[in-house]
Amino acid sequence: MARTYFGAVVTIFVASTACYALASAPTKQKVAIITGEIREPESREIRFGFESPSALGRKLERRVLLDTENRFAIELPVVRGTLVTCLYNRRRVKWQWLGMIGSFLLGPPSPLLMYVEPGDSLHVVVDQGFLWTSYRFSGQNADNSRFMAKWARRFRAFQRGLDYKVLSVEDFIPMVTQWRADQFSILEKWREGHNLSPGFIEYATRYFNYGWARLMISYPTNFARSNGFDNAEITTEYYEFLNEIPLVDESAIGVGNYRTFLMRTLDWELRRIPGPPALSDMFDLSGLDLSVGIRTRLDSLYEEHGRHPELSKMIDLSALGLPKAMRLLLDSLYKKRRMPKLSERYELAAMGLSEKAQSRLDTFYENSGRGGISFITSKTVDTPTIDTTGGALEIQIPVKEDTDNFEQKIQALRRTPRLSELVDLSGLGLSQSDRAELDSLYKHRQTLKLSEKLNLPQIELETAVWVGLDSIYAGRSGLLQFSRRYDLAKEKLEGRVLYWFLAGQLIMGYEHDGGDGIALANRKWKDFQAINPYPEYNAAVEAALSKALALQRGRPAPDFTLSNLEGQPVSLSQFRGKVVLLDFWASWCGPCIKDLPYLRRIKKEVTGKSVVFLNLSLDASDAAWRKAIEKHSIEGVHVRIGNSGTGAARAYNVRGIPAYFLVDPDGRIVERLSRIRLMTETHSIVEEIIYSLGSG
Repeated sequence: MARTYFGAVVTIFVASTACYALASAPTKQKVAIITGEIREPESREIRFGFESPSALGRKLERRVLLDTENRFAIELPVVRGTLVTCLYNRRRVKWQWLGMIGSFLLGPPSPLLMYVEPGDSLHVVVDQGFLWTSYRFSGQNADNSRFMAKWARRFRAFQRGLDYKVLSVEDFIPMVTQWRADQFSILEKWREGHNLSPGFIEYATRYFNYGWARLMISYPTNFARSNGFDNAEITTEYYEFLNEIPLVDESAIGVGNYRTFLMRTLDWELRRIPGPPALSDMFDLSGLDLSVGIRTRLDSLYEEHGRHPELSKMIDLSALGLPKAMRLLLDSLYKKRRMPKLSERYELAAMGLSEKAQSRLDTFYENSGRGGISFITSKTVDTPTIDTTGGALEIQIPVKEDTDNFEQKIQALRRTPRLSELVDLSGLGLSQSDRAELDSLYKHRQTLKLSEKLNLPQIELETAVWVGLDSIYAGRSGLLQFSRRYDLAKEKLEGRVLYWFLAGQLIMGYEHDGGDGIALANRKWKDFQAINPYPEYNAAVEAALSKALALQRGRPAPDFTLSNLEGQPVSLSQFRGKVVLLDFWASWCGPCIKDLPYLRRIKKEVTGKSVVFLNLSLDASDAAWRKAIEKHSIEGVHVRIGNSGTGAARAYNVRGIPAYFLVDPDGRIVERLSRIRLMTETHSIVEEIIYSLGSG
């Protein structure tokens, strides 16, 4: 029986079939064969994307070239039924008037979606135009792919069309519920008149259900991101939908939407866990060779003193001539201080924000955990808009004209909350001048090391360990969300689903981040090796680790050759002797475009130095790529990759954009960079560039 998130048992899927379930997959790798013909092709290359046999990491991709008769054949490794996306590179539209009419009547050309199972031999013919009506299938289980072509035409665009800015709970729930019901309705009709395989019916059932559940669990975040504040209409009863779908479903491994549903459901649960994480959960202390007892004592000390350091350690209260009892009382009050609101950290009113808007931002800021903040100008919004992509808070401020020095103005509006705003000093009998002096001292307070916050001598640690703790504490806290989600999954999941999900989290950790992200993933990797009974998952994680290590500081940057705007080949290796900033971007990437003013500033600061700005576009459209370069006056060397899952993007583990890599004159990686638009990081990038020039 399937177990739902809250423990209730609800049977909503058709009976499992041995040909589909991963548990019954044979040890010998099976394949599916796809052959086809593209009539009047406008490109010789076809790309196929499909789920890997382990259903871990990013999807695999195979490329085939049409032969002289415009035919192709490809063999895909599959151990269970899987969707296959066929992408066809069209350079132009022949019979343009027909293409326009067809797009108007039938919808724009789209990737061909197929479904294959082990042992299938599928044949597809694509007529000129590559429209949804031009696909003709034959061969074993061809009806499965015929259904997917029809499904894609009617249902695939639904999710992209949701406007969360105006979508209330009472409208959203019936809308997505009807969307799911319509998919099952068309599936039921096809079962009566077509030869759909049992494995496909099971796959489609899970695909539709977990697609619906993913939208449901994501609605609160999507609403807040679009509107800038949480939806107060969302009650605890909203999440009762989790009782309708199994959390652990082994047969859903490899089904689209399932992994995302698990991640977002666990993240929702993490937000409900009271209390902050321990020191040993926030930082990777494994390299210090500490005993379990020492780590426990460090966690206890940090909980007692580290989260709320004593005020008297950060400022010299004795300079005010306050008696010891008064200093102890101030320490006690400061330990219970309230956290500052966003409106106390920035002069939001000076940005033209109303009191109501400030209140909404304060609420969202508090609920989001008070992470990093960036302010971005936007001509496309009428009111302040929130974006929490990557865990940081981005506030888009509407503007009517360009403001080149916007970031400097924002920094000028930043303020440090006064001590008298965070602590009630009214009962201490302090004079007005003493309170003003306290506020001044607090504004310039000292940043404490971990060894200054905690009484480490009582643990009897060696000096080298003190230094190590201070160094780790001074760095970034790492992928805390990844670590907590990994640990929670061990409590909530079970069986093969547990180890499949944990392996996927490790691979994501290795693919997304370097530095302390690698260290944190390594820590979980040791745990995983000790508990995982499935060798294929170890192999998949080891492959991701090997690739991640190849992109660490000091390793040779993977070389590549791509065509520039003039069609000439450009290689990374041709820039030896210079510092190179690799910028993976695309014309359709909003954050990439928002980074451009900050990139221009970096370029200005290193003018005259041997620095190359090499822009690698992931645009599928050559025209869109060229138009964006001209529109935004993007400087540097331009080349186009064309697809995020291939070539240079895959070599650099680019899972999302923008993504930046700094390469020194010897062709070695200096750093992987992100969030260039933040002032503090742009300064560090310039320093890294100058350092690389000197060391090269």
